Amino acid sequence: MINTNEIPNKKFGIFMAIAFLAAYIPLTFAAIAYKNGNTLLFMLLFRIIAVLIPFFAVLISGLPIKKLGWKPKFKIQYLILSLVGPQILSWIGAALFFLFNKDAFGISMNGLTSMLPAELLSLADFSSIDPNMYLIAMTIMSLTFLPISQIIPSLGEEAGWRGVMYPFLKEKLGPVAGKLVGGALWGIWHWPLVIIGSYFYEGDYFGKPVLGPVAICISLCAFGILIDYVYEKTGCIWIPSLMHAAMNASATPLMFVLKSGNQDLSIWGPNCFGLVGALPVIILAVIVLFAGIRKAKVN
Repeated sequence: MINTNEIPNKKFGIFMAIAFLAAYIPLTFAAIAYKNGNTLLFMLLFRIIAVLIPFFAVLISGLPIKKLGWKPKFKIQYLILSLVGPQILSWIGAALFFLFNKDAFGISMNGLTSMLPAELLSLADFSSIDPNMYLIAMTIMSLTFLPISQIIPSLGEEAGWRGVMYPFLKEKLGPVAGKLVGGALWGIWHWPLVIIGSYFYEGDYFGKPVLGPVAICISLCAFGILIDYVYEKTGCIWIPSLMHAAMNASATPLMFVLKSGNQDLSIWGPNCFGLVGALPVIILAVIVLFAGIRKAKVN
């Protein structure tokens, strides 16, 4: 891990300028592509280009990227926590969401087909696919293939956020405020997608367009605390990258359990970015945060 005295204010300012301002260009065009239904262009601009910019921001700003912890230190308990934890929390959050929105539950392929470009939909007959079996398959993939396949894009963000931004903010603002501000900034980084593209929160949700940007900051602030926790415990940048990838993957199976026509409820769930769906993550993050405060007082 980078020692905070190796992150001078000037270099941190350069890092933040590149990580945000440079990333906002592909993020804005990605949002426009998503809004226009061009899923492939959206994935290219967001999942491949924008997410790698924080990594290059670390390089360009001259910060010691070699000290992020590249040697594998796969402590088994944190490896399992990072891979399985987001999935368990997401399903608990989804259960809470459907507890209050029973009529919105329904297993179908609508969530997937709404994301796919028309050209791809014309190549396959999705009506012949059993959505129940597909849901099982995607749940298994979200615990295995999907997080592993997304670890490099997630690493692009983690090198910047947990590798540089969080250590700097925790040093300057204190461990609690640093994590909270860091999480809010991580959410703000996603604002073009939320505000322009209605990504994460679709339909005419309650509080649109103000509540969506707030909700993404809250959910990512909570996840940021958990991801930073595993980084602090392992000192290996691959572990938070895995948890980040698992967080994204955990939302995939939940695409198949929300009935078509219920997109207005997206601000609440069922995935872990909705305000109800994120409750288990928020509760666990608060516990981790207070445990850290208590430990610091004892020491």
